[in-house]
Amino acid sequence: MSNTLDNTSAPSSPGSKNDQKEEHSNIENLTLQASKTIILHPGSSHLRVGRASDPRPVMIPHVIAWRHSKQKTHPRSRMKLLRSCDNLDLDELNRIDDTLREQSNANLTPWKSIAKENGKKRQETLQEGCGWTWTDTNHKPEFLIGDDALYIDENDSYDLFWPIVNGQLNTVSKSLTALVADLHALWAKAIETFLCIPMKDIGKYRAVLLIPDIYIHQHVKYLIDLLLNEMGFSSLVVHQESVCATYGCGISTACVVDVGHQKTSISCVEDGISHNNTRLCMDIGGSDITQVFAFLLHRNSFPYRSCNTEDRMDALLMEELKETFCHMDLHRVIPELQEFHLRRPGQLSLMYPITLGHETIQAPMSLLYPKLLGRKDEISCVHFSKRNPGNCEDPFDDTYLALTRTKQEEAWASKREKAAAAVNNDSIEMKQEDMEDEISQNYRDTVENSVPAPAHIIGIDQAIVWSIENCPASYEDELKRRMYSCILVVGGALANFSGVENTLKARVRECINNSPQSNMASQVEVISKAKDQDPSMVAWKGGSVLSCLDGAQGLWITREEWITHGLRIFRERCPFVW
Repeated sequence: MSNTLDNTSAPSSPGSKNDQKEEHSNIENLTLQASKTIILHPGSSHLRVGRASDPRPVMIPHVIAWRHSKQKTHPRSRMKLLRSCDNLDLDELNRIDDTLREQSNANLTPWKSIAKENGKKRQETLQEGCGWTWTDTNHKPEFLIGDDALYIDENDSYDLFWPIVNGQLNTVSKSLTALVADLHALWAKAIETFLCIPMKDIGKYRAVLLIPDIYIHQHVKYLIDLLLNEMGFSSLVVHQESVCATYGCGISTACVVDVGHQKTSISCVEDGISHNNTRLCMDIGGSDITQVFAFLLHRNSFPYRSCNTEDRMDALLMEELKETFCHMDLHRVIPELQEFHLRRPGQLSLMYPITLGHETIQAPMSLLYPKLLGRKDEISCVHFSKRNPGNCEDPFDDTYLALTRTKQEEAWASKREKAAAAVNNDSIEMKQEDMEDEISQNYRDTVENSVPAPAHIIGIDQAIVWSIENCPASYEDELKRRMYSCILVVGGALANFSGVENTLKARVRECINNSPQSNMASQVEVISKAKDQDPSMVAWKGGSVLSCLDGAQGLWITREEWITHGLRIFRERCPFVW
């Protein structure tokens, strides 16, 4: 009986088998689609590029070196890796020290004592070489990119160029046309070299391009034209870094704090929308932390006496030391004995012992005390969203809407008068709320974009509060409450420091304790490594997630559509307010 029952099973229905086949087919299609989609996330220091199916992107220095004639008579341009930092406000260092004493309840070791210890240190020559060599240029390539460009001997016949500065295209050094030509060469070479995709096959691939939250409309247009028209991708989606960061973490609502090499961008994102009035960008970042750290090390008798951050190899060394030793743990203020290696291509490595004091925390804290940087141009270093200046390809841009708004409102006013006069006539009745809603829908976002803004660089903690306080009004400030409870720190310049979550949380709470939002102080939460991901790759990962979403399939712009319609089709398909 039992055997009979065991062997008698209900046959699976044809419908369930069809469903399984369909699901399997959908998975295969999605996998194929992801393998044919390239995600590009260009930054000031690095380019992140990879297929949407890759677990992580290829990350290379975003630099190109062009060969020049040896008969060049004028001095070679020498682009620095780090911004100069010669006017530090030392009074701000005292403020940082006061904060450390208060938070750690410990006595800080005077920097002169640290300097005395380091003055006794001597290097040790290691028998093995560093394993690095200068880039071989004997075959005289026209240009080199990434690490190959970075490790060219400075006496060689090449000029380095960084196409993105402070998160925007570097139009100060080159014309926009020449700059786009550099990006074409750089990105095409990166795709061919690291993704093994020949450019003759690029028409079989789609692209997702990540752009800053505060973008320059003309630059975006040139980049779209570069990818679709010049490089030849079949289709393209463009989206903002902050929104992609939330996709990459699987978070729907967050105040995204993106601290990169040369800029800090803050924006409040709700359900895939970056609120325009909450966007803020400041030209400070990891490069400034490195320069402050270098200054403090030299003040403390840095054992490598001849270190000069204007030299490319020494600048890279300082970046390495910052990433290795700096932190934001307010309770780690006791001096530590460490060592580092000095490596130069073609030379033996040198090992230096060093005593590190609390300069390892003072340097990262400079982003909370930006006056320390002594920036003379700090007013011009703060940026907000700007109105679309207009383009001849897009006749219905902000300028057109602003100029025609008065006439439109007069027309609506006339309709309201007629509706009021004929209130008993159902055929011509129109509700005032409906008309006002339509006016609001069409014009409010493009005209009413002036908000109170800081006039100079402020600390990241204050910038976070400013951004959240400019969120749209909601019932009982629920949106602001959700933003304070999810402050997402991404980018490679700050989020990797140990202790950043607790330090930033305490600072934000302190900022709002004496404000009308003091009841939200206890709910402040900071996330720096969501799902244990590398914070510098979160936005790129979000771009790969975006490319596979069903809801994003209507956002793609094909090459043919771009050639035919230009910016008009982009305005229609754009996933953010253009």
